[in-house]
Amino acid sequence: MNKNILLALVTMVGLIGCSATQEPTFSGEIVELKSSQLHQYWEHDSSQMIRLSGRPDWLPKGAGKASYFVTIDSNGVEVSKELINSIPEGWMTQKLLNKMPKQQYKAAKNNPNKTPVKVKILSEVKQMN
Repeated sequence: MNKNILLALVTMVGLIGCSATQEPTFSGEIVELKSSQLHQYWEHDSSQMIRLSGRPDWLPKGAGKASYFVTIDSNGVEVSKELINSIPEGWMTQKLLNKMPKQQYKAAKNNPNKTPVKVKILSEVKQMN
């Protein structure tokens, strides 16, 4: 009977551990970068082009521009996006930004310590004629 309880407890703890979201890991201070500097620290983990079957629900309608910060931890995991502004005002929102798929990165050769970064991203959607 005790073996069954112990087995159930171990299984439950294992399942809880697997379902828990991993806490961000920071090997040092977060370095703030421009998007042109990101490649010196981190590279996209996948070079494959992603095809979308339709308009993503996180993409605002119409044309506009947005700037936001992306924080990448020492495991190359995108841990947050923070909206700075959008033109026109309200075109991009924090709620839409949070719906965007998270990217995975691998450390660049120049970044053996896996320095975490906060990078400013500028994006633009143009109206098709």
